[in-house]
Amino acid sequence: MTKVASAITPKFKLGFGIPVRIAILGAVFFAEKILLNHFVDFDRAQAAEGLGAFVREAQHWGFRFIVALAAAVVLFAYVRGAELLETAELAVRSAPMRASWMLVHVLCVACLVPLSYWLYRDEATSLPFSSIVGLWGVIGLSAAISATLAMAPWSLWLRTARTLGDIWFYGIIAAFIGASAMQMSQRLWGTTAALTFEIVRRMLLPILPTLSADPATHVLSTQNFAVEIADICSGLEGMGLILAFLAVWLLYFRREYIFPRALVLIPAGLLAIFALNIVRIAALMIIGSVGFPDVAEYGFHSQAGWIAFNLVACGIALVSRHSTWLNRRAVATELRVAIVNPTAAYLMPLLAILAAGVLSRALSGKFETLYPLRLLACLAMVWRYRHRLKALQWQWSWRAPAAGVSVFLLWIISAHLLLPEPGMPDPLAAFSPIARALWIASHVLASVLTVPLAEELAYRGYLMRRLRSADFESVPYAAVGWFPLFVSALVFGLAHGAMWLPGIAAGAVYGLLLMRKGSLGEPVFAHAVTNALIAIAVLGFSQWQLW
Repeated sequence: MTKVASAITPKFKLGFGIPVRIAILGAVFFAEKILLNHFVDFDRAQAAEGLGAFVREAQHWGFRFIVALAAAVVLFAYVRGAELLETAELAVRSAPMRASWMLVHVLCVACLVPLSYWLYRDEATSLPFSSIVGLWGVIGLSAAISATLAMAPWSLWLRTARTLGDIWFYGIIAAFIGASAMQMSQRLWGTTAALTFEIVRRMLLPILPTLSADPATHVLSTQNFAVEIADICSGLEGMGLILAFLAVWLLYFRREYIFPRALVLIPAGLLAIFALNIVRIAALMIIGSVGFPDVAEYGFHSQAGWIAFNLVACGIALVSRHSTWLNRRAVATELRVAIVNPTAAYLMPLLAILAAGVLSRALSGKFETLYPLRLLACLAMVWRYRHRLKALQWQWSWRAPAAGVSVFLLWIISAHLLLPEPGMPDPLAAFSPIARALWIASHVLASVLTVPLAEELAYRGYLMRRLRSADFESVPYAAVGWFPLFVSALVFGLAHGAMWLPGIAAGAVYGLLLMRKGSLGEPVFAHAVTNALIAIAVLGFSQWQLW
């Protein structure tokens, strides 16, 4: 019987270890959560009372707990249990992944689709709410178990779990505190928002003499603009982000920093992000009051928070790693030797595009008028590292345009299913003919020239090889392996928002092309062909949703 069962059960042996299989599970669960969210009526869920409200809050807390538990266990295992996991890692690596259990998982997820739709829609089914919740829980648990069993047999997972020992205990405590702290911190929003309101009011009074302030509603206003400092604008979310960043940063570079003095970075970061949040709100009020309400509301408001976070995170990272008081590997400025860092040439073009995008959106209104800044920023970085980039391989074959056309066809079909089909944006249509032509020309040039170059350098040239070795330039593209290909394609796809799924497929195609041919020119040219065809679809067939 055993031989017959194994003969009819499809298996595929890939040699993936524990980290890879957990990463695959995480990616699958994340993608399926996004899928199921599309079927839930969130407006009704927010308005639900009684059992519905309890389920909503329990779901939020449970999701935070699971994510925090996974993060805590991984971090603690990295710090304490790496050697203990070696034996379990070898056993898991030799175990085949089982397609039959993955099929069970897919069927379970398919059953969750109608249950998610019915969850808060009483009129859609005759089943009581409690029965739907119970069914959802049982089938959801079955989906999680079947996916886990698809990665490896249950006995190997139990062996791995036992190996971690008391790491589970500390992980559960950390996750419980973290998940509960997120909810408890919301109670501080009101008090913190009131403090932020008062500081901003005092800061603006000398600048805006006509400023009116209402402490009851936390509204600051002038004759032509008003800002409400809601609880969510208190700055606590930014402080939470910077706290998480600093915790991970200090843990990762724990051998470099001098403790306990390095812990001073935590209060410094929290104070810095809180202060910048106050400056952000004050600047928002000034921009709107001097005659640019659209820029304030639609541009600066949405981007300034991320600008502040990036400034604090990058500033702390740079200063602390060069401080001899905080970092034992830092050296005095007069003794510092210039070191050639190949990473910069691969990452700076894309980082320049992202930074210019944040800035251009912050200085624009509903429409990103200053999009050409992205093109100029990338060209500046390409010129800065031109000698380094010139030394790379840029040859390409017929496979590059063929791959580019294939990705375009996938992209256009996916966009038809996932994106609305609006016409030309009204602000762009209102431009003068010359301004509109210049904006479109800059977008085409960026899409066809700088974006493919920057993204392929970062995702394929750097990330795909960096996952194999710190000395990434020594790794041949053909020897990268499946896991780096998968991770780089996943990150590339998630960077494309609603088009994340076709983005993952596109990243895989470009990565496979590079692994096969070994020349960075192959994925760059393929990417350029894809984007050129997208530009033709936008301009020739009014498919503006693609931009």
